[in-house]
Amino acid sequence: MVDSTPLIPDGKEKKEGHRVLCCCDSRKAVIILNVLALALTIASLIIRLVDNQYFSAWTIILYVLNLFFYSIVTWSALQFGKSAVEWGIFWAIVDIIWASVYLARNSGWMVEGSSNRTATIVGYSIFYVFHVLIIYANWTYVSEVGKGIMSRETHSREKYSCCCNV
Repeated sequence: MVDSTPLIPDGKEKKEGHRVLCCCDSRKAVIILNVLALALTIASLIIRLVDNQYFSAWTIILYVLNLFFYSIVTWSALQFGKSAVEWGIFWAIVDIIWASVYLARNSGWMVEGSSNRTATIVGYSIFYVFHVLIIYANWTYVSEVGKGIMSRETHSREKYSCCCNV
């Protein structure tokens, strides 16, 4: 017969942190989403360069800032840091506002019969959903680091993934 109230604990601590999208711990989600965003930004830049599309000064600044923030957020999460991830949240919000202002100022694509109307709507929808996911993962991670739930010392207890053991 097994004792239901053992005097000696089994040594396994229960996970306290959040599972982002039921898939992985907050640190892993930050790393995965920001690496994916970095890769998509580089792919977008390459596609625009291959198509010889015009780059305004603002477009170049936007690409440089995106590459910078996605890189430092990923590096910070790998180091269990918090500050750069907080800046990443700020940048994602600024990026959403910037895209919204751009859409509002360049609303010619919404005219019926515009050849790129559907592609533009789909593209910006994906952009907004992806940025909301990044903000969610970053916010969860910052919250857990701030509460002491996620750290180098607690990572073995907090790590979780449904698809990979990194």
